[in-house]
This record gives sequence, C-alpha cells and structure tokens, in this order.
Amino acid sequence: MYSTDHKKALIDLFSNNQDKIYSANNLINEFNGKINKATIYRQLLSLEGENIIRKTYNEKTNTYEYQYARDCCNHLHLRCIKCGKIIHLECKEVSEFITHIENEHEFKVDLYQSTLSGYCNKCKGEM
Repeated sequence: MYSTDHKKALIDLFSNNQDKIYSANNLINEFNGKINKATIYRQLLSLEGENIIRKTYNEKTNTYEYQYARDCCNHLHLRCIKCGKIIHLECKEVSEFITHIENEHEFKVDLYQSTLSGYCNKCKGEM
C-alpha cells in the first residue's frame, strides 16, 4: 500500500463505521501489518488536521481515541459508556436546545467537542 492508499483505507474505515471509536492500537490491529504503526499515527494527525476525524481523550483507559468527524461541528454526540458506540444527534430538538443555551445563557457551545455520555439502548437493556 502506498501512503495515499493508507489514507484512503483509514478514511474508508472511519466513514463506514461512524458509530465507532478507535484507539491507535485498535487501528494497528485492524490493519494487521498492512499499515505500519508510524504511518497510522502520521495519517491520524493528518486526518485530524483536515477535520475528517476528531481525537478525544478517554480518561478510563488513558488513551486517545478517534472517530469520524466530517460535519461533526454542527451537532452534538452521544457516547455509550459501556460499548463506546457514538450517536450523531442531528435533530431539530437538539438544535433548539443549543440555540437556547447560546441565547438564554450566553454560552457558545463548541459542538465539535460536545459529547454526552450514557448508555445506548442495547447496553441499557443489559444493565
């Protein structure tokens, strides 16, 4: 694989799995030697700089995690504490909530960094 092929492979993985979060180690295992470790880290930095993915820090595991982020600056996210699933909240009610916060509380929400934690429907049923 050439460098541009590596980037495309990573973009394809993230765009086809928008509800998942990956650590660098997850990605290294996912590509099982087809993309070396240094290239994965370099491409993650590049993709983050292009706002294709976003990096967050998971305090429980002390690792950085990456998720698909194209157009993620326009909505909130939900993240399941148990399985890590990401839900993109792109609905009228959330937009109205954000408008309320910004107008009534004079607080500008950084939607790119805004994630609410809880339990997805599947994990909630397993509790």
